[in-house]
Amino acid sequence: MSAWYEQLGFKTNPLDVRPNPLLVGLERQEEQLVNHILKGEICFLNGLTGSGKSSLLLRVQKNLKNHKFIYLDAQELPKDFNLEEELKKKRSFFDRIRLRKYPSKTPVLIIDEFQATDKNLILDARAKWENPNERKIKSIVIAQISKYLKNVTPSFKERLGKRTIVLPTLDDAEMKEILKLRLQSKNGINYYNKLHNEAINLLVACADGNPRKLLEYTDMIFDFHYRKFKHNNPILLNKTYMVTYWGAKEILELNKVNVNAYVYLEKEDKQRKIQAFEKRFNKHQREWLIYLMTGSKTIEDLARHFKVSESTASAKIRELKTKGAVVRAGKKGRKQLWQASPHVKRLSVKV
Repeated sequence: MSAWYEQLGFKTNPLDVRPNPLLVGLERQEEQLVNHILKGEICFLNGLTGSGKSSLLLRVQKNLKNHKFIYLDAQELPKDFNLEEELKKKRSFFDRIRLRKYPSKTPVLIIDEFQATDKNLILDARAKWENPNERKIKSIVIAQISKYLKNVTPSFKERLGKRTIVLPTLDDAEMKEILKLRLQSKNGINYYNKLHNEAINLLVACADGNPRKLLEYTDMIFDFHYRKFKHNNPILLNKTYMVTYWGAKEILELNKVNVNAYVYLEKEDKQRKIQAFEKRFNKHQREWLIYLMTGSKTIEDLARHFKVSESTASAKIRELKTKGAVVRAGKKGRKQLWQASPHVKRLSVKV
């Protein structure tokens, strides 16, 4: 028995959520990462789950062919892990016959899930990077979800400096571009075009800037059609068939996905949008959203503007986030910025 992607002519699942070097929207971050590696520095790759950390690391490893990467998942390392032995394992066939003790290619150490790293390993890695008598490692890349490094010494943080690369939440256009790239088959058909524009908007809104969620939710759509229709799959057989908003919504709901992040408007006239906005949000929520449409705000900004405590402002943002009405918009210093989501901005309210 095959899978939906095999039926559509793909050898592997194009929507596989595992790391994939086919990236969108991370060009600047990739350039920064490569630059730190080439300069032989320690750097910190920081991003939320599904933001593309592992995929970016995979892409860099694939492109820097004159480097030898030692990739470690700190959560999976055995207790008796030995970095020295791991370095030796990275020797090529020619390194071995020439009796080289270490790889001839420039070694770069990558430690993913860094928060779980044993302190002794950190000390060993730093010594192999820093010690003039050793320097068996040219560069060290650490990666984790949290922006706080709790298991390192102040001197390690000093060596790291400001070399932190933060992966952003992708915007709607970048999320759509991911699907276009992934769903292009070798037979010339792009199955992105089998999704109605409003269905795509729904998928993007539900994923909330997270590429992994976007791939997972889109996979649900194609998998559902294959399992329901088998060899009569309209995506394959009907040239004019498109997955509608309502079809996508029903499939996502069956899979327990919160679909409240997007409001579908059959008519785009201004009055209907205003009515939809007023129906969806109460008076206080509308006031907050209208203010958030004027620009990105921190919790502190919101608390000051509405004359409430920061804890009340945080609670209001959480409330609006559950309705898909606000999204993260970068940072101001160390403080998170928030703004009205693109899907709320589509509702033409008077500000």
